[in-house]
Amino acid sequence: MAQRAVVIGAGAIGVAAAYYLQRSGWQVTLVDRADVGQGCSYANACLIVPSHAHPIPGPGVILQALRWMVRRDSPLYVKPRIDRHLFRWLWEFRRHCSAEAAERGFQALLALSRASLALFEELSQGAAVSFLYERKGLLNVYLSEAGLAGAREEQHRLEQSGFRVHLLSGREVHALEPALSSRIQGALFIEGEAHGDCFEYVRALARELEKRGAMLLRYRPVTRIVTRAGRVAGVVVESPREELPSDLVVLATGAWAPELAKFLGIRLPLQPAKGYSCTIDSYAGAPQLPALVHEKRIAITPLGSRLRFGGTLELAGHDLSLNQTRYRAVIRGARETLGDRLQLRNEEPWCGLRPVTPDGLPIIDRVPGIDGLIVATGHGMLGFTQSPATGKLVAELAGGRSPSIPVAPFRFDRFVAS
Repeated sequence: MAQRAVVIGAGAIGVAAAYYLQRSGWQVTLVDRADVGQGCSYANACLIVPSHAHPIPGPGVILQALRWMVRRDSPLYVKPRIDRHLFRWLWEFRRHCSAEAAERGFQALLALSRASLALFEELSQGAAVSFLYERKGLLNVYLSEAGLAGAREEQHRLEQSGFRVHLLSGREVHALEPALSSRIQGALFIEGEAHGDCFEYVRALARELEKRGAMLLRYRPVTRIVTRAGRVAGVVVESPREELPSDLVVLATGAWAPELAKFLGIRLPLQPAKGYSCTIDSYAGAPQLPALVHEKRIAITPLGSRLRFGGTLELAGHDLSLNQTRYRAVIRGARETLGDRLQLRNEEPWCGLRPVTPDGLPIIDRVPGIDGLIVATGHGMLGFTQSPATGKLVAELAGGRSPSIPVAPFRFDRFVAS
């Protein structure tokens, strides 16, 4: 009889973990308190971009954040509040803002993201999992001469990491992507980057899971992970209440993972980082290439008949209310980038909470002292990009196999006290 695995969380990370566990022979149950893909997978920026494997902490980040904190519409905003968990997280974050830590983090995230891109290629070429996926490259665009000044340094760094990068003048950018406004001063074009519809991807994996015999429990909140004699025994779900026996539990609930972990005496140093997006109907002359706008910290992604722009990072706890000031800042950045052609037809506003660790790297590891428990969370803004490789690593850890990429940077105990 196949061993039983319960994966908690039906977003990009959880569904990918369930998919690769099932392919490895596990009998899988995927459970979520909502429907499949209704969290951050629903309307994120939909980019698959190893070139942007930079951890959030880095040299100069704290000073820049302090400047931005006085503006409620800034790319990074910390909502003033008394929260000891936030204070502790910020203190740990400060420790990882050195150039050395940033470079180590970049190399670790780059390996994870590149492994994922290869798996996305495999998935997109198969018949079983169908979703919008395109590999057209990525434009890093600059609205100012000051922003463009640092582009050559970024080009050099990316080329050293094996990327094919082209520095484009304003005229060359407009020839490549006519949808951009005349304000664009220049861009880096990074070959080989991809984008896709994350929500379609998550739903497609879930359909394949069910087709192959997995059980999907929607709208069934997990209230407790059951342990006996130092190993997991199952999970307790509600609506209706029952215990699901399991040999393996994967905690992949994103920003909500600390809530379940704390009942096991485990501290997960995650903060929910709210991001915003606006999805509209595409229009004549809309962009065909995905773009990241350096100064505004927003992404613009074509998704078939729809167009999405999103960004910002707001540390406001588990507040899922849509802050109109910050949402409108995303739209304003898109207008500056796309000019007068932008038409907001059939506008869909959205916000979601990304799980962010103090060092900007995810946690993908077995939990010491609790046999059969694996944590897979903390991917920040790279959850979609890194989901297939994370799912494969979870299956490798669960099966006791050698991981396909180094997992030491993502270990559980690097800052987690149990």
